[in-house]
Amino acid sequence: MVLLTFNISISENKTLETKNISESELISSIEEKINSTLLLLELHEFHATFFIDISIAEELKKSIKKISFAGHEIALYNMNSDVETIEKVKQNIEDILQKPIRGMRQKYHQIPYSEIKKLDFNYVSNIEESRINFLWRKLTAKTEIHIENDLTIVPESQSPYSQLPFNDYVLQVTPMKYYESMLLESLKNNEYVMIYSNIWQFFESKELPIGLPFYKKINIGRKFEDRLEQLFQFIDENEIAVSRMKDYLF
Repeated sequence: MVLLTFNISISENKTLETKNISESELISSIEEKINSTLLLLELHEFHATFFIDISIAEELKKSIKKISFAGHEIALYNMNSDVETIEKVKQNIEDILQKPIRGMRQKYHQIPYSEIKKLDFNYVSNIEESRINFLWRKLTAKTEIHIENDLTIVPESQSPYSQLPFNDYVLQVTPMKYYESMLLESLKNNEYVMIYSNIWQFFESKELPIGLPFYKKINIGRKFEDRLEQLFQFIDENEIAVSRMKDYLF
């Protein structure tokens, strides 16, 4: 089983500065890339989970409804929001969709699990910062699904074959034949592999609304879309099941 997920967030980390574009231009550009992603998923009849950055969720209401209408799961992605903001945005999006939001994604365990549980989330997807040094490190947290504070904790997946995590950057730069081998070997040893990518990876370098380190600009834009298409074809050919997070977990 492949748990296919997308981060709809434009900020890489707190040190990057947004380029001189208006907020409406930024939102429009994100919506355009979301539409491209939805078309690709529709072509392969895959359903995925979209983690929407809390700081821009209110501006992406139209896209959120479109994502949900297409059968995908809406979850929230906490970059640096406080508990009060998370609660407000969660309630607003639930009112729009008329369905509960079960999942939240975060880095570095920003919000304590006890607080997340109080907000009526059912699961947390933890991811780590993907930097150029990924070749020389393993994931620092456990890689199996487990329960803490009555929450289901879903950490990043890691290949026993290569010891590489299935993060956004590995998907972006690893030769696809090698990546495909990683995926098959991992599925022999595990029931699932959780894969994620970011919406900014669909931008060409020249149209990026933010600054990125040089190594994050490799294989983005059309090249990244082609890589996803190749991966999706591989998943189809090997008859690998694809699931939304909530369907697999509950």
